[in-house]
Amino acid sequence: MTFATEFTPPPLEQPLPAELTGRAGGWLLAYRRYPVFSAPWVRGRWRLMALLLAPVLLLFASPLFTEAPLDRPYGGYLTLVIEIAIPVLLGPWLGWQVRRRRWPRRHEGLGLLAAVLLAVALSGAFESLLAEALKQRVAELTGAVDEQGKRRRVAMILGVTVATPDSAASQPASPRSPESLVDSPVVRAVNAAGRATVGFCLAGGLALLGWRREHRSLQALAQERALSEAQARRREAELRLSVLAAQVEPHFLFNTLAGVRSAIATDPARASEMIDRLVDYLRAAIPRLRSDGGSDSTLAGQLDIVRAYLGLMAARLPRLSWTIDVAPDLLATPCPPLMLISLVENAVKHGAEPKIGPVHIAIHAARASDDRLEITVADDGAGFNAASSGGGLGLANIRDRLQQMHGARAALTLKTRPQGGVAATLSLPME
Repeated sequence: MTFATEFTPPPLEQPLPAELTGRAGGWLLAYRRYPVFSAPWVRGRWRLMALLLAPVLLLFASPLFTEAPLDRPYGGYLTLVIEIAIPVLLGPWLGWQVRRRRWPRRHEGLGLLAAVLLAVALSGAFESLLAEALKQRVAELTGAVDEQGKRRRVAMILGVTVATPDSAASQPASPRSPESLVDSPVVRAVNAAGRATVGFCLAGGLALLGWRREHRSLQALAQERALSEAQARRREAELRLSVLAAQVEPHFLFNTLAGVRSAIATDPARASEMIDRLVDYLRAAIPRLRSDGGSDSTLAGQLDIVRAYLGLMAARLPRLSWTIDVAPDLLATPCPPLMLISLVENAVKHGAEPKIGPVHIAIHAARASDDRLEITVADDGAGFNAASSGGGLGLANIRDRLQQMHGARAALTLKTRPQGGVAATLSLPME
């Protein structure tokens, strides 16, 4: 049994399967039901980040209302908001632009990582190139500058501002002063690493793990669904097989017994032979007809049913002869139940019975060049006609079962033979 292992990712605007997301509760977390870096996911994440960062920004904003006018850190607060907004807004948005392209998985992963890093880099570039100029401009607009037009240096720490005294502007900083510590290379490196880490998280860096987990979960779910569907199809086919067997047995028995009753009066010896052949057939067929049609069905077992059936048919139709040519090393090869006997029954019903005169049925099995098992049932009977064109219900059921069990690796072909009759060939994978 085979099933597809590849899957088509769902549309970005469509929620993920409930098996993966469960019940993502509430308005605030509803975005988690959508693919990572999709438009609904991005909007939901912006909404969540706004609610989470609002208290922090309010704490930083408290000096704007409590400090003296000249000490209020308007510029510092504005740059802080911009430094947070760049990764929070830009990272997920760029990730959405990447996912919209529907690139292959590897390229998409690299594109998402590049999108997050770009948002972090832009935030860092703003801090390095524009933050000081923006703070200076805001200080000039608010009058928080000295006589030389320089702004007062202010440190913002969760609602507390620390301003450099005016008198300190003309004094060199001592080796242990706050100014010298802040400007030290070690502290700057630590601050830069901390900003980059926080920016990476705010830009959606952790969501990259969610994207990877989402892809694996979708692939596993697709495999589980395909397997479940294949198992359901197989159970349905096995049920149809059992029902067919239950229907065929009494019908076949009635016809055979009627032939025996007719032969008793005219040819008692043939009637006795028919009864013996019927017993052989029932011994071979009944246990397998009642089985579940599982993987233990082999070519040898199916040939036992065919031999008993052809022996019985030859007793009913003395003009019928048959041969079976199968290499011993192929007898243990798996063979779907009741397919071979169905082809033989077709050969008898549509080939042997309508023909006047002797008729021969030959069964041959061999290993094909593409390592498949080919079983051919050939007769020199009446061949195709208006009543039998090779498209009957029985043949359609065989093709349907082959498709369900093996997909494109198995096939049933019918060909008209030059010497008359039909050759039906089953091609099965060697499993």
